[in-house]
Amino acid sequence: MYIELSHRLGPSTPVAPGVPPPEFRQHYSIQGGDASNLFVLKLSNHFGTHVDAPWHFVDSGLKISDFAIEECVFDQPLCLDLPMKEAGLIKANHLKPYADQIGRCDLLMLRTGYSAIRGTDPERYRSKGPGMSVEGASYLAANFPRLRALGLDTISLACMEHLEEGLEAHRVLLRGEGRRFLIVEDMKLEPDLSRLRSVIVLPLFIEGIDSSPCTVMGVIE
Repeated sequence: MYIELSHRLGPSTPVAPGVPPPEFRQHYSIQGGDASNLFVLKLSNHFGTHVDAPWHFVDSGLKISDFAIEECVFDQPLCLDLPMKEAGLIKANHLKPYADQIGRCDLLMLRTGYSAIRGTDPERYRSKGPGMSVEGASYLAANFPRLRALGLDTISLACMEHLEEGLEAHRVLLRGEGRRFLIVEDMKLEPDLSRLRSVIVLPLFIEGIDSSPCTVMGVIE
């Protein structure tokens, strides 16, 4: 059984502060007399559910097209419930009780619960959500060599009210010579994931860009 762990894109999709809004324009129309329908899409590569590759924050880091397709398949996913308050920061003490489980996983997903307001209060979702602290990012980077990706149900790894800390948390997780690590933001983690067997992240492998929108599929036993 498959479940969607990414949000579907549309004109009402929340965008992080500083990210340009999308544009969807119909170029050909059957009703207008054309042979087919065709749309032109203009959107940021950090729009909706998307995956950050290292080059997003590290000048020497890998681009999304540098990753092989098999690196986007995760057979030991783990979803942790970490309820967070508005503008809260995920710190090492939030993660340490789950160290044994994190040590066995290749994709760690953090369900803060903040996505509950994504559809009802998108402005608050995009500007007031929780995020990762430098301390929390450092704890993950230093202690879990099997971990290849981190996903969150927030619009960004960065808390917008602690933006500089959030930017540095990105760098902590992504930097390092040849670092092959991915961050998946704005995930859909509301489904029951207790029987989750694997996760497939499907980015657009566009050459020459840092990161990409993605579809994320969960495989349930």
